[in-house]
Amino acid sequence: MKKNNLKTLTVIFALGLSVLTGCEAGTKDPGEPPAEVISGKSTNVENNSTQTGSSTNEEETDKGDVSGDEILADAISVRIGRDGTTEWNVDMYNNAAALTMLDYLSGSALLFPTYSYDEEGGFVAQSVRGSYTRDDETTIADVRTGELYLFSGGQLRFYFKDIEGANITATPVGYYTDTEGLTEAVQEAYTSNLNDEWGVDVYFWITKTLE
Repeated sequence: MKKNNLKTLTVIFALGLSVLTGCEAGTKDPGEPPAEVISGKSTNVENNSTQTGSSTNEEETDKGDVSGDEILADAISVRIGRDGTTEWNVDMYNNAAALTMLDYLSGSALLFPTYSYDEEGGFVAQSVRGSYTRDDETTIADVRTGELYLFSGGQLRFYFKDIEGANITATPVGYYTDTEGLTEAVQEAYTSNLNDEWGVDVYFWITKTLE
C-alpha cells in the first residue's frame, strides 16, 4: 500500500472513532493503527443468527409487548474481538436513542473500542457521542445476556451476562438475537486483549445492516 493511502485510511479510522466514542477514548492515545485494523476485513465470517429477526433469548418476555414497528430487526451486525469472525445480529428498538446511534453508522465495518470491562457487573461499556433524550428511560430489575442500554451521560452498556437484581435506570437500545456463546465470546475477547497497546478492553466491529 502506498504511504499516502495508508495515511488517508488512518485519518478515516480516527474520524470513525471520534464519532462514536466519547471523551474517555480521547484520553487514551493509541498512536497510528496498523493497516489490518484500519481495513476491517476478515475472512471466514460466520452468521451466528439462524433465525433472522427473531430472538433466541429465553427471557424474551421481559422485553415487554412490542409491535413489529417498534423493533428494527437485524439493524446492525457485530463481530466481537479485533480478530472476531462470527457475525452476531442485533435488533434495535425504534426509539430516539437507537435511531441516533444508527445515524452514526454506515454499511462499512466500524471498529468500536470499549474501555470498561466489568466481569462482576456483566457488562462492557463506553461513552458515545450524540444528544440523547431520556424519554424512553425506564427501570429494569433483571438484566439479560445480550441486552444493550444507554445510561444518562451517554454511557452505552452491553451486558454479556444475566444480572439478577441489577435495578438499573437506563434507555433500552437493543439486544442480540442469539445469545448462545455470547458470554464466552466477550470473555475470550477481553482475555486475548489484556496487553492491547491502546488500552482497549474489548474491540467490536459494528456494521449497519438496516436498509
